[in-house]
Amino acid sequence: MRLFRICTIALMLMFAGLALTEAQIVSIDKRRTRNPNQGLQGAFNLGFNFIHTTTDQKQLNSRLKLQYNDDLNTYLFSTDIGFNQVGGERNVNNGGLMLKYNYWVPDKIIIAEGFLQYQYNRVKSLKHRYIVGGGPRFNIADGEKFSFFIVGYTIYLNELYEHTDYERRKSLVKFSSMGSMDWEISPSASFNHTTYYEPDYSDPADFRIWSETRLNLKISKKFNFGLFVKLEYDNLAPPEVDNLFYTVSNSFQWQF
Repeated sequence: MRLFRICTIALMLMFAGLALTEAQIVSIDKRRTRNPNQGLQGAFNLGFNFIHTTTDQKQLNSRLKLQYNDDLNTYLFSTDIGFNQVGGERNVNNGGLMLKYNYWVPDKIIIAEGFLQYQYNRVKSLKHRYIVGGGPRFNIADGEKFSFFIVGYTIYLNELYEHTDYERRKSLVKFSSMGSMDWEISPSASFNHTTYYEPDYSDPADFRIWSETRLNLKISKKFNFGLFVKLEYDNLAPPEVDNLFYTVSNSFQWQF
């Protein structure tokens, strides 16, 4: 009954998140907590900005994470919403949700996973993308300072784009592979990287690559530096949509 109540709450929050806006989670594993405590854990972030200069700018960001652990099972639910409009132009309008299940056996290399996912991205002309899939996770290393794992999913994907003449198949079965590494290089430096590769089984020329890299450095007692790089490549992007999207951001922090 307790698990049923948790699932019910998660579904209610899911629909509430979609209702906040015209409602892409790619790497939910970055939000998985390493806290081994059983029970329900979670976090919710919501931000809204309105800026008026020569034009009006509206920004909305929302993120929800819920994780439930018991002896052998982990349930992870997450939503993401991003919206940015400058004047009448929407520069960012994307979002999604994911529900993931792990059958987690301590000290075992292979772990079973399954997930459901929904995405939309108006800038990329994506009206919706529904994904259901699963497969094994191989924990190559899982230490406190270094962890590395790979997964091999088989996924069913259904997607709809704004362009009616777009020739990519709307429903297809794909292979989705992912490698992820977290490395605490020293007490003052950490590095993590994740890469997804998703080809179509029947048409290998149809593939997507997604990559995310983070580097955090504590240069001195009062000075910190962070670098973030994200790449998204679609070999068969819709008309008038770039094949490559990327983000490069860095931050400097001085404490005194």
